[in-house]
Amino acid sequence: MTLALPSRAYDLQMLDRPADRARDQGWVYGLPPGISSEQWPLDPVTGYPLMHGFTLLLPEDYRVHGEDIVAVSFFATAPDHNDGGAPDDPEIREAVQARASHPRLSRMTDILDYEYAALLLTKAEYDGPFATPPAPLALATADRPRWLDVGGASAFFETAAPFEDVRRPSACRTGREPRDRVDAAC
Repeated sequence: MTLALPSRAYDLQMLDRPADRARDQGWVYGLPPGISSEQWPLDPVTGYPLMHGFTLLLPEDYRVHGEDIVAVSFFATAPDHNDGGAPDDPEIREAVQARASHPRLSRMTDILDYEYAALLLTKAEYDGPFATPPAPLALATADRPRWLDVGGASAFFETAAPFEDVRRPSACRTGREPRDRVDAAC
């Protein structure tokens, strides 16, 4: 069986209002839906929960992982842990790897060795209750990331404010018509 790969791109808009799960196709920052605290990805360098970046309901033609996989949640290293200050501790990395994880977890590392994770979500997970971030590993020695106290959006905008003029979006909507390119990312 050959899968037809998506051939269209969609404009994504970050809206300056709170997300409405009934009409929007996702949200930035906030909390991911439908996972347990134990399934929340941890940073294998610091032992703290990765910060939720966005959850996006996938357009029909992007649902290539099965009919029931309808959304993706993306997580990243906290902005205040992006300074290279935490040494890579093999004991923390092993503890994170030994922990139970979401069955559709994908981990990534960028060229600067910052950690990212994506979870493919079922319809039931996407419609489910918001998750609560887990406690950090007992081995964690880095400073507590600020997003755990003030929320992901506030922590991001505090970090980004000196560098650019940014607004505080929260909801995401895919454009009604496909476009030739993606103009903005949620």
